[in-house]
Order: sequence, then C-alpha cells, then structure tokens
Amino acid sequence: MKKKRISLIVALLLTCTFIFGLSVRADDDNEHEYKKHEKYDDDDRYEYDDDDDDRYEFDESYKMNGEVYEKGTWNIWSRELVMEKEVLPFSASKLVNLKVADMNKELNFYVIPKDGEFFVPGKTVAQLLGAKATFYKTSKILVIQYQENELVFRSGTNVAYDNNVKTPLPASSFYLNEELYVPICVITNGLGYVVEWQEDSQVFLCQLLIK
Repeated sequence: MKKKRISLIVALLLTCTFIFGLSVRADDDNEHEYKKHEKYDDDDRYEYDDDDDDRYEFDESYKMNGEVYEKGTWNIWSRELVMEKEVLPFSASKLVNLKVADMNKELNFYVIPKDGEFFVPGKTVAQLLGAKATFYKTSKILVIQYQENELVFRSGTNVAYDNNVKTPLPASSFYLNEELYVPICVITNGLGYVVEWQEDSQVFLCQLLIK
C-alpha cells in the first residue's frame, strides 16, 4: 500500500512537471514572439516619409479686425496686412517669363492674378533665385532656405514664418498642380530681390535689392 502511494505521488509529480514545463515553454515562445514583433514596430518608427514632416506648425491666420493700412503694391512685401491694393498690370492668368538681371537665368511659368497679387509657384521661383526649397505634400508646407534666411509657408493661410517670426502675407497661399502658389512679392523680397513688370517684353525682371 505504501509503495502504491509513493508511486502515485511520483506519477503526480512527473505529470505536474511535464505540464508546468510545457506552460513555461509556451510562455517563453509567446514572449519571444512579442519581442520579435516589438522589434519590428520599433524599426518602423524610424521610417518616415519626407512628406509627413510636422516640425512646422502653423497657428491661426491673421485677421483684418477692421484695421486700415497703407495701400499695398503687388511687388512690395510690406509685412503688414493691407485692405486696399493697386490695380495689377494684367488680370488674366497667363504664361510669362521671369528673368534675373545680370545673370543668365530665366524661367517660364503661369502667373495667376488673385486678390490683388500675382501668384507664382513658390518652389520653382525660389530655386531659380538660388534658394533651397522643400515642399511637404501631406502638410502642404513649403520651406525655403537661402543663406541664413528661412521662409515657411502653408497652403490656405495668409501667414509666413520669416526667420521664425510670424508675418502676414498680402493674400493666402494655395495649392495647385503639385505646387504651392505664393505672392511673387513675398518670394522675391524675402530672398533679397525686387521684381518689376516690363510691359513691352511681357517679362518679370528680378534684381537684387541694394543694401
């Protein structure tokens, strides 16, 4: 009887050991599987699309609030809000040339008259003027860097960040044909140029501002 009892205890111990061992092994396998997926998830965190850059956050656009400022001109970025603007040299969108004085640089693109301003493709014009330009499609943010200067725009706002200073635009930028369109005065003045319209040759002429 005593031998049977001992045999039964031994059998129970072996059974528990076997079951417990399987359980531990199963838990170890699950933990290994979790760590494997966790590793992949961690790796994925470092795979960013350049179009999803959220470093540049825009707050609300500027509002007029009834203020009246000096009359605005299409080729001067006053960096103030303006309500009244001069009449543009032409009023229909058309293909024109932009030339840089004293340099062998010329560009042909569509100009869009809107809200008393001439809108041009910001990235394209900035690159012609020698700046580095990056456009983030998802957030529709355009970042322009020239020497130590930086301009940041976002589609649908009348705000630009001029060297990290929130500055009003004369009209809101907009997205069209894979480009962010901004007022020509902002791009040219912001990069140290002034632009003039030459009616006879139908050309926008950019010249460096005299400092």
